[in-house]
Amino acid sequence: MRRLLLLLFAVLLLALGIWAYPLLGPAVRHGALPAPEGLKNPLTLLVYGSSPEYSGYHRRAPERFRGLADTILLVRLDPGAGRVVVLSIPRDVWVNLPGYGWHKVNAASPLGGPDLMKEAVAQITGVQADRYVVVSTEALRRGVDALGGVRVCVEKPMRYRDTAAGLDIDLKPGCQVLNGEQAEGYLRFRKDALGDIGRVQRQQAFFHALKEQLLSPSGLLRLPRAVAAVEPYVQTDLTRQETGAILGFAMKRPALVSLLLPGRFGGGGWRVDEGALRELVGLYFNGEGTAEEAVLSGKRVALVFGPGQEGQVEGVREKLQALGLRVVLHPVELSPTRTEVLENGPGVLARTLGERLGVPYRISGEAVLGADLTLRLGEDFPL
Repeated sequence: MRRLLLLLFAVLLLALGIWAYPLLGPAVRHGALPAPEGLKNPLTLLVYGSSPEYSGYHRRAPERFRGLADTILLVRLDPGAGRVVVLSIPRDVWVNLPGYGWHKVNAASPLGGPDLMKEAVAQITGVQADRYVVVSTEALRRGVDALGGVRVCVEKPMRYRDTAAGLDIDLKPGCQVLNGEQAEGYLRFRKDALGDIGRVQRQQAFFHALKEQLLSPSGLLRLPRAVAAVEPYVQTDLTRQETGAILGFAMKRPALVSLLLPGRFGGGGWRVDEGALRELVGLYFNGEGTAEEAVLSGKRVALVFGPGQEGQVEGVREKLQALGLRVVLHPVELSPTRTEVLENGPGVLARTLGERLGVPYRISGEAVLGADLTLRLGEDFPL
């Protein structure tokens, strides 16, 4: 019996060693192992993607992490609230860059690198990032492939080809597992009516799908391989201690709140709604409470539904109108996979409507633009 236990223990150690082996290189270079206590204080990160640079037609230059900023995220890691807040900043926001004048925010990366990016985002949001993380597009491809792909619901046909950049997007609608190249196309596609804002909303949907994949049994099994695949394509000023604390915090499975910088189209870009932004920053980044009352009457709700759901819509609309809501029908090409209430804001209204209807709610920038609330109508809507 004792020999059997020793044999099982040895096999367990061997399996653990094989699982953790891909982390050896990153651990040696960065010395980052998860700290059991996690983060002790909130930490704000500027995370952005660096577009490829080219030395000639269709020839990528060596990675300098100085391409145009693609995805721009202000991330608040809050151990006290047990959550991660991700504020997506559209690249078409105009900002006055010190020493360079007015540019769209994505130009700060090639002009001045991470320091100028931090300054630009601080001007827009009023929040100064503590640290930065720059990720190349190659990291996305390799990380997704190492995870075995990420399951995403593609809401409509996406077709676009940029021969100079070597980007060929051809995605069919439907729920499917995307490999690294397909995921890059899904996240970079913006040839539709919403342009960069639609792309930002797809990125937020991808964040939630990626989180589910990472926390799945297969995702945890592949996690060391994914970390090793991504690590050479990431640049950061995080210290080893901070990296370990972040990993420890992540292992506690914090809640995810994803927000779109509030605003509207205008002035050749995205015009920020300063009042709504101050409210979100105060609540999610400064720890202030919200004075908003949960009054649904008079609020505008977008009712999202797909083909074949027309029979459900009238009954749901009557329920919403009975709560005093103004309903705007929002048909889409792909039916929602589940019922949920979305709000790009404090979340008080979404929680109230979710409780009234008996459905889950989520704070997300995926909400329909111009509406106070969004109700996605899935087949699981309670009758």
